[in-house]
Amino acid sequence: MVRFVSVLARRPRAAPRLPLALPAGGAWLLELLAHDGRYVLGQYRRQPKAIGHLGSLDRLFGVPVTTRNLNTIRAIVRVLQGAAKQGAAAG
Repeated sequence: MVRFVSVLARRPRAAPRLPLALPAGGAWLLELLAHDGRYVLGQYRRQPKAIGHLGSLDRLFGVPVTTRNLNTIRAIVRVLQGAAKQGAAAG
């Protein structure tokens, strides 16, 4: 299972009701779990067809979307926290 965060270009006018599993029928490959402002949290199965469903997020939310693995988001947070600490120590 791979967890991810999708960042929407702007807040959507309307968002789908979550949780939402894709494809709609049968075993899910991608699952949208939560949505808060411009951020969507989800997970997908490690199967080639699962990645294709990430492309449908633009249509579901009606805005451009970029998606990153949750580990990547955590790494970015660590870097930003380190930079903030260095800035506070220097200032």
